[in-house]
Amino acid sequence: MNPLQETNPSVMQAGPKEEKNHSFVLFCGLATTALALFGVYVLDRTATDFHIMGWYANYILPVGSLIVGVAASSGYGLASWFSGIKITRALLWMVLGLQALAYLAAQYVEFKSMHLFHRASGEPLGFFEYYDLVARSFAWKQDNGQSGAALGAWGYAFRGLEMAGFIGGSLIIPVALRKSPYCESCHRYMRTRQVALFPASVPAKKVKKSDMAASSAYAAEQEHALEQGKQTWESLRQLAADGKAPEFRAKLAELEPGKRAAARLPARFSIKVVRCKRCACGRLQVHALTGQGKQLKQIEFARLDVTPDFIRSVWP
Repeated sequence: MNPLQETNPSVMQAGPKEEKNHSFVLFCGLATTALALFGVYVLDRTATDFHIMGWYANYILPVGSLIVGVAASSGYGLASWFSGIKITRALLWMVLGLQALAYLAAQYVEFKSMHLFHRASGEPLGFFEYYDLVARSFAWKQDNGQSGAALGAWGYAFRGLEMAGFIGGSLIIPVALRKSPYCESCHRYMRTRQVALFPASVPAKKVKKSDMAASSAYAAEQEHALEQGKQTWESLRQLAADGKAPEFRAKLAELEPGKRAAARLPARFSIKVVRCKRCACGRLQVHALTGQGKQLKQIEFARLDVTPDFIRSVWP
C-alpha cells in the first residue's frame, strides 16, 4: 500500500443545487465552434496541402482534430467560468451532442459548397455518396510529398478517429471545469492557491540491492521524512482548526525557504487554499505529490473546512 494514500479526509458537504439556464453557455460554445470550423474550411480552401483535421501522430492519434475541438469548445468554458453557470452532467451531454452535430454539419456544408455531380448522368452527387468517396479515398502522404494508395474501407476508421478527436477535444475544457471546485451558494467557481510545499521524502539516491544495510537505512530515512511531513501537516491542521490564522501564517513563512528544495524531492506534500472569491467560504486541501514532469502523480491526502475569516486572513 502506498504510504501517501488518503487518510480519511473530511468531505465538505455541498449545499442545495440551483439549476441555471444553460442557454448562454451553449450559445457561446456554438459560436466558437462555428468560428473554429469556419477557420478550418478557409484553410482547406486557401492553403496548399494544409489540412489540420488530417494531422495524426504515429498514424493513429488525431492531434489536429483534437486541437480544433479544444478551440471550438473554448466558448463553453469561458462562458461557464465567467457566468458561474456550472458544467453539470446534463450540460456535458448537451455539449457532446451539439459538437457531434456541429462536426456533421460542417461536413455537409463543405459538401454543398462543392456542387458535385456525376459526370456520366449529370445528376447531383448525394451527401452519403460523397462521404463514402472521401472516406475510401483516405491516403497517407509519403516522404516525397505524394499521396500513397487509398485505404479503401479502412478510411472509415480514420475518419471516425477524426470525428472522435474533434468531439473528445471539445470535451476537455468542460470536463476540467466540471471537476473544478464550485461554490453552490454563490454559483461561482472557486479559486485555488498553493500556500505550502514541504518534504515527504529524502532526496533520491542509488543504493545497491546487494547492500542490505544501506537499503534498510535508506528506507528508514524515507519513512522518517514521510512521518515528519505528516507531523508538519498535523501542526498546520490544528492551527487552522482552532482558527489561529497568525500562527498558521507564521508556520507557512517557516516552510517557505525550503519550498524550492522540496519541489525536487521524489515525494512532497502540497497545501492549497480553495476559496470562493465572493463569500470566502472554502477549505484547505492537501495532496501528496510523487514524481516529476510527465510522471507527476498527486493523491488527495486530507482536506479541512475552515471559516471565511480564516480564509480571508490566509488569502486576502
